[in-house]
Amino acid sequence: MRRLRRPGIETVHWALGHAREWIMFTYNQMVDMRKQQYEAHLATVPYYELYKIYSGRPPISQPQMHELRMQMSAAQGAYQRGIDEDWKNSLQRYPEVLDYYFNLVEFKLPGEKSIAVQEPVFGGRVAPDLKKTESTGGKRMMMQPSLPMPGGPFMMPPGGPPRMGGPGRGRMPPPFAMGMRPGGF
Repeated sequence: MRRLRRPGIETVHWALGHAREWIMFTYNQMVDMRKQQYEAHLATVPYYELYKIYSGRPPISQPQMHELRMQMSAAQGAYQRGIDEDWKNSLQRYPEVLDYYFNLVEFKLPGEKSIAVQEPVFGGRVAPDLKKTESTGGKRMMMQPSLPMPGGPFMMPPGGPPRMGGPGRGRMPPPFAMGMRPGGF
C-alpha cells in the first residue's frame, strides 16, 4: 500500500475521477442503445430507404415527402429527448456513484499507544523496523532524513507534548502593546 502525501486531496481526485469515468461510461452505453433504437425506428418509416438512397431527394410525391419528414422529425425528437433523459438519470446517480468510490477508500490510523503517536519525530523518518520492534519492546531508533534539517530533527519529549494552559490574563500582551492598533492590521 502506497503512502499518500496529501491523502484528502488525492482521495477526492481519485474518487471524482472514477465516478466521472463510470458515469460517462454508462451514459455512453445508454446513448449507443438509444441510437440503435432510433435507427431501427427510422427503418420502419415508409420511404426512408428511398430517402437515404437518393440523399434526401427521393422520387415521391410532396404529401409523401411531407409525411416522411414529419415522421423523421418525430423520431429525431424522441431520440433527443431520450438522450436528455439518459443524461439526467446519469447525473442523478452521480452522488450514489461518488459515495460508492469514497467508501472504497480505507485509512489506517495507528493505535493511541503506538510509538509514532506517543513519541513522534518531526523532521526525521522512523526506521522501517520501528513498527516491528514496537510490538516486541525492542530498541527504538530514528533514521536521519535524506536532507538535513536546520537545527537538526525535532524530537518530542517522552510522554508527549507538555500540557499548557490556555491563554489567560498576563500570558500574552494586548495587541496594541505589540504595535497593533485596535481594529487594524
